[in-house]
Order: sequence, then structure tokens, then C-alpha cells
Amino acid sequence: MWVACVISTRNSDCSIYRSITDHSLTPITTCSLALHETLANMSGFVKQSTWKIEDTNLANFDTALEKKMHHDEGAKEMAWAAPGSPVGKEPGLWVWRIEQFKVVPWPKNQYGKFYSGDSYIVLHSVKKKDSNVLLHNIHFWLGLETSQDEAGTAAYKTVELDDYLNGAPTQHREVQSHESAQFHALFPHLVLLKGGVVSGFHHYEPEKHVTRLLRVHRPDALKHSRSHNAVAITEVTLRREELNSGAVFVLDAGDRVWQFQGKESQGVERAKAAEFVANLIGERDGKAKNFVIDEGSFSGEKDFWAALGSEPGPIASAAKGVAEAERHNAEAVKKLFRLRNSSGTLHFEQVAEGKIVKDQFDTNDVFVLDVGFQVFTWIGARADSKEKKAGLQYAQDYLQKHSHSSFTPITKVPEGAEDDLFESVLDSWKGW
Repeated sequence: MWVACVISTRNSDCSIYRSITDHSLTPITTCSLALHETLANMSGFVKQSTWKIEDTNLANFDTALEKKMHHDEGAKEMAWAAPGSPVGKEPGLWVWRIEQFKVVPWPKNQYGKFYSGDSYIVLHSVKKKDSNVLLHNIHFWLGLETSQDEAGTAAYKTVELDDYLNGAPTQHREVQSHESAQFHALFPHLVLLKGGVVSGFHHYEPEKHVTRLLRVHRPDALKHSRSHNAVAITEVTLRREELNSGAVFVLDAGDRVWQFQGKESQGVERAKAAEFVANLIGERDGKAKNFVIDEGSFSGEKDFWAALGSEPGPIASAAKGVAEAERHNAEAVKKLFRLRNSSGTLHFEQVAEGKIVKDQFDTNDVFVLDVGFQVFTWIGARADSKEKKAGLQYAQDYLQKHSHSSFTPITKVPEGAEDDLFESVLDSWKGW
């Protein structure tokens, strides 16, 4: 019945992702992976390979019935609920990739590597200070080239994992190249690569070993955060024009790896690049050779230019390189909005700007906090179900209506589960 409802209310080219995240489809709780597998096997069923950032929220998953059903489904997911699994019981970091609608553990030696054609779920569990209580953060990461079916499965399974952990986790939507500072801090290196797993609806050519050029850059937004020593390692187009004086680049040709150091690159970028290169060589049993080249002293490096596929030429300025790599406005004015249910009607209004303190949050309501580089949806413990259900959707709508990048990280924070990042953006924080 649910399948017929979806087909009758959507155009013929509708996507599974739209189906399972559209807030107008309230019978979502009856959806199962069997539905996806059935549709995937339908003769002539064709899916588009793109997805819409506007539809990547986690709205409509907060009623008591939905939570129970997702909890029950999550308890059957062997990726985290297998007998003896430490997930939800011990501190740790776990990464799963979505592969043909299934949640598949990502190899630990690959943690920090993400492919643009894929979707991932990341769980980080830590013990609360001076307590045995576990705090959970769930990040679902979407590559810019991931398919709608993979993105939808990641979003749906994130909700199952959240409810399996009894709704305690803080949820984060992460988009490739626009990751939050907290996500960066989870990995020694964040490596963004092209390609991806074969999709249930799409067929990608198997990846062949190719020469890659990667940029090692510390985003400005991380400089004064707890993640100040984190860097982003991003694959860029294989050409000389990508090089600039303000970053470090790694040219990986398989048996040879070059580390190009821009004359204005930062020490942390050089150090992290060296660690990354060492890891690459270690993965190849030490059989690859590495070379370090400083800008201004590599014009005679014929092998470097040959591997890059370019002729020697001018290197872009640091300013141009930074403008290309940066993605956050760290100087934005903080704003706080309240979402309140008044006689069955939701009202969304700004209540503070500039200095934001904990006393401005009310346990009876939901709040959206905009700090420029990230938006938080804070869920009061006594907020009513309508407010809780709509909180993420209002945060998503806020980004679209106020000229923010649609890729801005959105984090859902339940009252009592506030983490270091959330606390750090409030003024005069003294604990909740």
C-alpha cells in the first residue's frame, strides 16, 4: 500500500531519496530496505545519479511510534547490533559505507578516506567527563557525486542508529568539502577522493589505479578551534594550474610520491602531508619512493612534471589558492531563533543576536543557533512533538531563506547531550 501511495503522489522520475526524506510522506515508518531492493529489480527502473542538498535533513522522525519502529529496525541491523558488538556500549569510532542499500563496515585502515561517489555513516562515542555516561555523535557524510539511493539509505539508517541508541546521539549532516570542525577532528587526515562503490541503481566503471593530485590545506575556520591541527586532504584536477603557494600538494603516481610545498604553506600542512605520504608508502609495503620539493627549486624535476602531465610554469598565489579552498565565514554574527508551538501553530522567531548564552535556551522549546560556519538545532527536553519533528526542517529552510550555503553543516543537539563544539560557540559557558 505504501509503495502505491508513493508512486501515485510522485512523478515517474521520483527518487527513493525524496521518498524517504520528504516530510509530507508520513507513512515513512513502514519503509524497509526490502522496498528498495524490490524497486531496484523492477524492469526498466531508471534512477538519476544526482541528489538535492535541500532534501538531506532528518525531519519527520521524532514521533514516539516512529522512534519505536526505528529502534526495532536498528536492533536488527547487524552492522552495529550483532552479538558482542561494542557499538553503543563502549567508547570508540566506527565508520560504515552504504553499498547497494546495505550498511557495510569500512576498514579501519581506511578511516578518514571518503569517496565522492559514496555515502557514509560515522559514529563517535566518548565518555562524558567525570561520568560513565556515553555521549554519541552520528555523522552522515554525503559525497557530491553520491546517488540518491545511497544518500537516502544513509539518512534513513542514521535515524535507525539514533533510535537504536535511544535518541541520545547528536546528529550531524556532513557534505563533501564542507565538513564541520568536529568531523575533521575525528581523523588524523581527512582524504577526499574521486570514485565510489557500485550503486544498486547505477553502474560505475571499476576504479583503476591512476595518478592523483591532492591538496593539503588547513581551513581558516579551524585555526582557533579544538581542531586547529586538522587538515583537509582533497583530490583536485591533475594539472599545474591547481598548484598554489599557500598549500601543500601530494602527487601520487603509485610507485613515486611527490610532496610539493608552497612557499607560504603552513608548518602543520607540511607535517600532515608528510604523515599522509608515509601512510601511503606504508600501505604499499614501503615499495614506493617519496620526494619533497619546495616551490622555486623544482623547475628541473622532469619526472614530477611528466607525472603531472604539464609543462613547468607559474604557480598561483597563496591568496588565490586560499580563496579556492576556503568554505566558511568565521566572522559571522551569531543568531538564535526559537521554534514554538502556540495553539497548534508553529512560530519561528529570532530571540537574540551577537552574544548567545545558555540562559536564552528554554527546555520547553526548540532553538536554531546560527554561528556562521555551522547551524545547530537544539531540542529542549520538554519541547512538544511537533516542535521536535520540525526542528531540522526549519534549520534547513533557514539556510535557504537567508542566503547561506546549502552545504552548511547542520547539527541536531538534544538537551543534555551538548558536546564541546556546541559549548565552545556559546558565551560565558559554565556547563548546562
